[in-house]
Amino acid sequence: MSTPVFEKLLEEVGDSGRHQQLLFWLYVVPINFLIPWVALTPIFMTSTPSHWCQVPGRPQELTAEQWKTLTIPKEITDGEASFSQCQQYNVTWDYLSLLNLTDIDSLVSTFNQTYGITECQGSWDYDHTDYDSTLSMDQNWVCGRDSLAANWQSIGVAGNVVGTFIFNSLSDILGRRPVFVVAMMTYAIFGIVRLYMTSYVWIMITTFLASLSFPPILELPLIIVMEQVSPTWRARITSTSFILWTAGMCILPLIAWLSRDWVILGLITTVPFSVFILAWWILPESPRWLLSRNRLDETAALLKSIAKRNGRPVPEKLEQNIQSIALVHNTERNYGGLQLFKYRKVSIRTLLLTACYTCNNLFYYGLAYNTTNLSGNEFLNFFLLGITELPSNLLAWWGADFIGRRWTEAGSSLFAAIFALIAVFTTAAEPWVGISILIMSKMFITMSFMVVYIQCAEIYPTTHRASGTGLSSLISSCFGTTAPYIAYLHVHGDWVPYIILFAIGVIGFICGSLLPETLNVDLPQSLLDASNFLPSEKYFSYKGKRLWSKKVKVSPHNRQELGQDNLASLDIDISSKTH
Repeated sequence: MSTPVFEKLLEEVGDSGRHQQLLFWLYVVPINFLIPWVALTPIFMTSTPSHWCQVPGRPQELTAEQWKTLTIPKEITDGEASFSQCQQYNVTWDYLSLLNLTDIDSLVSTFNQTYGITECQGSWDYDHTDYDSTLSMDQNWVCGRDSLAANWQSIGVAGNVVGTFIFNSLSDILGRRPVFVVAMMTYAIFGIVRLYMTSYVWIMITTFLASLSFPPILELPLIIVMEQVSPTWRARITSTSFILWTAGMCILPLIAWLSRDWVILGLITTVPFSVFILAWWILPESPRWLLSRNRLDETAALLKSIAKRNGRPVPEKLEQNIQSIALVHNTERNYGGLQLFKYRKVSIRTLLLTACYTCNNLFYYGLAYNTTNLSGNEFLNFFLLGITELPSNLLAWWGADFIGRRWTEAGSSLFAAIFALIAVFTTAAEPWVGISILIMSKMFITMSFMVVYIQCAEIYPTTHRASGTGLSSLISSCFGTTAPYIAYLHVHGDWVPYIILFAIGVIGFICGSLLPETLNVDLPQSLLDASNFLPSEKYFSYKGKRLWSKKVKVSPHNRQELGQDNLASLDIDISSKTH
């Protein structure tokens, strides 16, 4: 692929200066810190504490614990006796009022021998140690209705599917900025409205509408920034965004623990997003997108503004160069993500990227939803599984820039699968053993997920970058609707979710290993560029950095593979600072 002229123009006006720094601090930092609240807050909203049948008529002389002992049978679970969560003794208060309530133990023994056990006849009482109220508690999504919590989480993921299709496709047609603002308004409005719905139908509808905004509100500002920075900044920005995601995710269990109420938690994690509606007046449009839509005057004006902000002179013949680029690259009309299947090589890579995205999505969220099934404190478990993403992000950053994108992503997916398989054999072990194994699995799947974001930004062409990323996200979200049910399958055995995660991780490894290596290459601008992008990738190849030096002859024969057709034949010294 010939060196894109746009990269030269962007370099001349500044691709890592004050303009890029402002975009980073105003959008990448705050949005990526807040965005995990959108995706992960439902885990705490639907948390279901210990519960038991609510039997009315407790006399004043009995404590709540004595009444529970008298009316609720015990079950043996994992060798330990505990109160049943879904059954009660088949007795009425009319009968109990005739008994001597001073000898509770004797009465319980009599009940075990005389009276049958039935399902809960009314509502439920809940353990309020950690929560005053959750959605599952308010709606009594327990016992025979416990699948409704998974349905609610799944309808949210379904909203992600539809929203990704709508917003990401529109962003390639109408622009990144206006679509981002509309998506943010959608979440800010319906994210609050859903908290006050009491009807099951309206709870589902408003949750679906609020969920339309994710992941577009994460992806669109990131795409805008990624399209205005140098190649060396791409991994840095993506890595930093994941580090900020980790920070936001780690503070979420603290907010949930302090709020104790799912409505208060929802307000705290939704209201801050309304601030980003101001992006309509502050956030600049992507110059690459303006160029791809033949809005050449606006492209030139924006590049001049970037040059001024970065303290750079305006390039000579800027308008003429922009017109030349448009004539070369804007030869095909953009019909959205489905156009990625026009060329064989582009379609294969689209399918592989989508498969990797899907496997990472399913594995990551399947593991996250399963947090509440682990023994121990759910807030601490969530925090421990979250904080492990910090070293994951740093390792992924290093791996993507040193080992390369391909083997970092594929290898991480494989190791995540291996630790998920190990977890199958530790479900009966001490809690710290199980959580340690899952921490390792979470660490590796986070590494893989981060690198997939980089690969989407580097393999999809500018004209279809948002719609391509959106297509991958859309399909992964379709499959992602099953992630809550992966955790729900623990009712058939604690080991079942981990077997499923192992299979998903292996598939992700196979697909990731078939993608091309994009370390330090220029971005393809058009579909035609993408169809000729890195055409001769061998499976067993490595293009990462090496600790030794080696002389490589760059000739006209191999310039194209290096993405540097414009270079004359010369010797390059490969050392620890080159690849």
